[in-house]
Amino acid sequence: MGIVKSLYGKKWKPMPSYLPTEEEWEWYLFCVRKDIRISPWGIPNDMNRWKICINLGPYKRGEKRNLSPFIYDRKQIWPAMFKMCKYYYDKYK
Repeated sequence: MGIVKSLYGKKWKPMPSYLPTEEEWEWYLFCVRKDIRISPWGIPNDMNRWKICINLGPYKRGEKRNLSPFIYDRKQIWPAMFKMCKYYYDKYK
């Protein structure tokens, strides 16, 4: 796919591909059903590094984001996100 130009003229790369296991999908879907929103959050001006954003409960306009203190690269982001899903799966199951 390569580098694509965004609407604002800056170049960006798509997220890295990842094929989760059935267990990882189970953890993720559990979080979705329980209103635990876990997702990658891009670091401004850095196309290859992310933090993980976690919000508990239903969406509220203007809510504060809870970002992980760690920064993940292209190889680490998806496994780390699913690991966080597993944490909440184990905690609330």
